[in-house]
Amino acid sequence: MNKRTISICGAAMFLSLLVSSAFGYEKEIEELSAQMAEKIAGKGKKTVAVVDFTDLEGNVTQLDQFIAEEFSVALASAGKGFRVIDRTRLKSIIKENKLAATGLIDPATASKLGKIAGVDALVTGTLTPFGDNVRLTVKVLDSETADIIDSAKSNFAKTQAINELFGKEIDSKNVSSLTERTKAADGKTADSQVVKGILFEAKGCKLSGGSLICRLLVTSQDEDKEISVFNDHDWSARTRVFDNMSNEYRASMLEIANKKSRSSSAGHTLVSGVATKLAFTFEGIKESMESLSLLEVAFSDENDNRSKAQLRNIPVSR
Repeated sequence: MNKRTISICGAAMFLSLLVSSAFGYEKEIEELSAQMAEKIAGKGKKTVAVVDFTDLEGNVTQLDQFIAEEFSVALASAGKGFRVIDRTRLKSIIKENKLAATGLIDPATASKLGKIAGVDALVTGTLTPFGDNVRLTVKVLDSETADIIDSAKSNFAKTQAINELFGKEIDSKNVSSLTERTKAADGKTADSQVVKGILFEAKGCKLSGGSLICRLLVTSQDEDKEISVFNDHDWSARTRVFDNMSNEYRASMLEIANKKSRSSSAGHTLVSGVATKLAFTFEGIKESMESLSLLEVAFSDENDNRSKAQLRNIPVSR
C-alpha cells in the first residue's frame, strides 16, 4: 500500500469519526425510541406525548427541546400502532391550561394533561453533561397514575453545536421566550437569571461586621406566582454563597417584600411584571472576602417543586 493510499484511508477514517461525533445522538435516540416503542405498544397505549426534556433542576434549554423533538419523531416512525401527539399542538394545550411543560411532572399534572390532551402515556427526559459526554435519561409514564412504564439511559458525545444549545435556556412557562443568560466579559454568567419564568437580579452585596447582606429583585415574567424562598432548609433547599476563596456560607436570614424570617423559609406571591425586593443575610464572613463567585438562591413553587437560581461574579462592597 503506497503513501497516497494510506493518506486517503486516513482522511476517510477521520471524516467518519467527525460525522459519527456530530450525529451520534441520532443513533442513541433511534435505539432508545425503538426499545420504548415496544414497551408502549405492549402496555396497550394508543396515544403518546413527548414533553420538553430538562436538566436535573427542571430548567429547559434549546438542546432539551431539540432532543425531545427528535425523540418524538423517532417514536412516530416506529410503526407500533400508537399515535404521537404533535409537540406544537401539545405546547398549545399546555399553555392554554397553565400546566407544567417540562419533564418534571407530578402525578396530578400527568393525569390532568392525559385527560386534556387525550394521551395514554407521557415521555419525559433529562439531559446531564458529564465531561465530554451528555447523559440522556428517558422515562415513559402512565398518564393516569404517573407510574413508570419504561426507562432507559444512554450517552452521546458533546460537540460544539450541542454545547451552544446547552447554553441557551428556555422559559418553560412561556416556550416562545428564549432567556439566554447574560455573559460577562470573561465568558462567565453574569448576575441575572430566569428560572421557571422568574427573573432574579442581583443588586449588590455588602459586608459589615462579619455579616454579608445580598439584595436582589425578583419578578414573575408571566402570571402571578406563589413561591417559597429558603434559608438553610436542607441539603436540597438552601441558599448559599461561595466567595473568591472558595469559602461557602449559608443564609441565616431572609427578607422578601417587608417580611423577615430566620426560619427555614418564607412565602410570597409575586405579581406578574412587578419587581419584589429579596435579601439574604450570611454571618461569620471573613473580612478578606472581595467578591462572590456564586450566589445560589433556593426556592419552590406552590406545588413544592424546588429550583435554584445561580447568580455569578458579584462584587462585595463595604
